[in-house]
Amino acid sequence: MKILAIDTSSDVLSICINEDDKFLGEYTIKNNLTHSPKIIPMIDELLKELNLSIKDINLVSSSIGPGSFTGLRIGLATLKGIAQANNIDIIGIPTLLSLAKNVNVKDCLICPIIDAKNDNVYTCIFDSNFNIIEDYTAITIQELINICKKLKKSIYFIGNGAIIHKDRIIENVNKKYIYNIEDAILSAKNIAKCAYEKYMTNAVDSIYSLSPMYLKPSSAERLKK
Repeated sequence: MKILAIDTSSDVLSICINEDDKFLGEYTIKNNLTHSPKIIPMIDELLKELNLSIKDINLVSSSIGPGSFTGLRIGLATLKGIAQANNIDIIGIPTLLSLAKNVNVKDCLICPIIDAKNDNVYTCIFDSNFNIIEDYTAITIQELINICKKLKKSIYFIGNGAIIHKDRIIENVNKKYIYNIEDAILSAKNIAKCAYEKYMTNAVDSIYSLSPMYLKPSSAERLKK
């Protein structure tokens, strides 16, 4: 089974093709959220490089957020069009789960953090088997710190939010709970990996109901109130 996966949740546009859980190829560029004119040409070019056509793809998968509102809509709309036109399955993957998949640890919690500006973050907490301990949410970094203080296991922090708020995390969370802090670029490789795992449990999404996971209202929605 060949999987086309994309991540458009940030200023990085990442496109990957896997065969089952085996990586075949990837294109990734940082283009400041100008994904719309680039995504289809990049998909076409990657398919050509691998001597494939869109007819060879059996499953498509996209990050569903949280992240850039516009980027998520572009990514999902593109893959929904491909899925519908070619009658193939689609699977959405939470961006925070994809980010957490960069980590391979035992007996340690994993806390991916994406910066949401003005001291706010998108976050959640997984155990080492990627079961959710604290659900996907948009909160302040201080609220996250308060949650982490109550947890008894070491925590591996990852993501651009972990870098931005590194000093506050170390200062306010007991250091014995800090396992490591590192940056991680959001990548379609992890989207493809998660999609394959989900597909093997027969858990595909509906092309009609799959939608972005925003976690908070858009600026336009907030201005209406």
